[in-house]
Amino acid sequence: MVKVAVAQAHLQVGDVPANILKTLNLIDTVSNLGAQVVVLPELANSGYVYQNKQELIKSLENTDALQMWQDKSKQYQNIIVAGFAQVEGDKVYNRSAIIDSGKILEIYTKVHLWDKEIGIFTAGNKAPKVVNSSIGKISTLICYDLEFPEYVRIPVIANVELIVVPTNWPKGFYNRPTKENYPMELIKAMAAAATNKIWIAICDRTGEERGVQWLESSCVINPDGWPVALVGPGEGYAIQDLDLSLAHDKAISPSNHIFNDRRNDLYK
Repeated sequence: MVKVAVAQAHLQVGDVPANILKTLNLIDTVSNLGAQVVVLPELANSGYVYQNKQELIKSLENTDALQMWQDKSKQYQNIIVAGFAQVEGDKVYNRSAIIDSGKILEIYTKVHLWDKEIGIFTAGNKAPKVVNSSIGKISTLICYDLEFPEYVRIPVIANVELIVVPTNWPKGFYNRPTKENYPMELIKAMAAAATNKIWIAICDRTGEERGVQWLESSCVINPDGWPVALVGPGEGYAIQDLDLSLAHDKAISPSNHIFNDRRNDLYK
C-alpha cells in the first residue's frame, strides 16, 4: 500500500515567495502524517491568472521552488509531484516535476495549453514518461492534458500504475445540472481512470485569483473510476492508501481485457 496525499492550496498570482511557503507547509503537514507521495497544484509557485508573459517572468525572478521542494523530498524521503512555471530565456513553460527522495526523476512540460495559457506559455512537444520511482511506476500530466484519451493511453500502454495530475480547474467552462455531484472535468478524469484501470491523483486549487474561482476538485480516483478521497471546499488535503497492484489487472469481464481487445488494425 502507498499513502498518497493531494494538497489543495490557496495561491495568489504575483506572490511567489508566499506561494512557495504555503506549499512547504502543506508538504510538512501531510508528510508528518505518513504521505509517501505528495501532490501539489499546477503552477504552485507562480499562481495562474497572469495578464501576460512579461508579468509572469518578472514575478519568478530570484526564486527557486524546485530546489526547496527537492530539499523537502530529501528530508522526508518521499515523492513530491508539483506543478510550476519555469523561465528559459524568453520562454516560459508550464511544468510538473516528479521528485523522489530529493532527486528529480522527471520534468514534464504541458503539451495541451488551455485558453489564455496559449499567449503565455510555450507548449511541450514530448509525451509523458513512466518513471520507476521508489513506490512504483508513475507518470505526470498537467490539467487539460488529462482530457485527451489518446494522450492518457501513452503512459497506460507503458504500464503506469499511478498518474499524478497537478491542475488548476477554473469554474464556469461547463454547465452543470444542479443535481450532478461532480464537475465535467472530474467526470472526464474518472472516465480516464476507469477506461484504463489505473489510479489517478489530482491536485486542484482553492480560493479566488483575479476574479477566477476554482473547482476545488482535488481527489484520488481508483481504477474503477470512483473518487475514494476528496479534499472538498477550502484549503486542505486528502490522504488515501493505494494498492498499486490493482492497476496491473486490465480484465473488465471474464472475456474482456483493455489491452487484448484493442484493434490495432483499425487504430493505434
